[in-house]
Order: sequence, then structure tokens, then C-alpha cells
Amino acid sequence: MENLLEYQTLSMFGTYSIAFALRAIGSVLAIWLALRVANNIRMSNDSNVISKLLGSAFGILVMYGALYWQMAYITIRANTANGLKAMSEGGMQLTPGSEQFLANFATDAVSLPIPVAIFDLVIIAMILLQIWMPKKA
Repeated sequence: MENLLEYQTLSMFGTYSIAFALRAIGSVLAIWLALRVANNIRMSNDSNVISKLLGSAFGILVMYGALYWQMAYITIRANTANGLKAMSEGGMQLTPGSEQFLANFATDAVSLPIPVAIFDLVIIAMILLQIWMPKKA
């Protein structure tokens, strides 16, 4: 019966992971759209400060949404691992896979991994620089 609780915890995490994967696909599409908007603003001869501000705001909001879902997934993953850790400390015998999951992701402090943060900053820079850098004649 103990392994049933472990199985349920990992099943819920799997379900969350599927939902977050779909959100990741949505984020990729939104980032692509933000880059397209930035490119169209840059290529347009009619672009003005308002269109640049709106394009910038859209790109920043898209990346904020992506960051939100990235942090939400990292938090769910850590909470799942911490739940397994609490089960283990309560005397439950965990499977080797759960022990490995616990070793990899159990933490008290959740933070965005540096490569993910760098990726997000590069995308924001690509959007903003494409909109605001002066065009070469």
C-alpha cells in the first residue's frame, strides 16, 4: 500500500509535466510570434514610437509568461521531490527511481537554472534590439 502513495505522487507529477509541456509549446509559438512582430516593426518604414513600445511590451510580456511557466514547473518538480523525501523520512521505502528523483530535485530553495535565465535574457535582447537598434542605411 505504501508504493501506491508513491505511484500516485509520481502519476500526478507526470500529469503536471504533460500540461507544462503543452505550455512550453505555447511559449515557443508565442516567442516566435514576438520575434516576428519585432522583425516586422524593424522592416516597416511606417513604424513609430507607439508601435515600437507596443511591440516591446508584447515581447516582454511573452517572455514574462514563459518565465512564469518555467518557474512553476521547477517549483512543482521540487515540491514533488520534497513530498517523496517526506515519505522516505516517514519510513516509506521508495523505489530506486524515486530515490534518484529525490536526489536530483529535492531542495528548500527553488531558483531558475542559469542556462534557462541566459536563454530568456538572450531572447528578450533579440526582441528589443531588433525593434530599437537603428537601421543601417
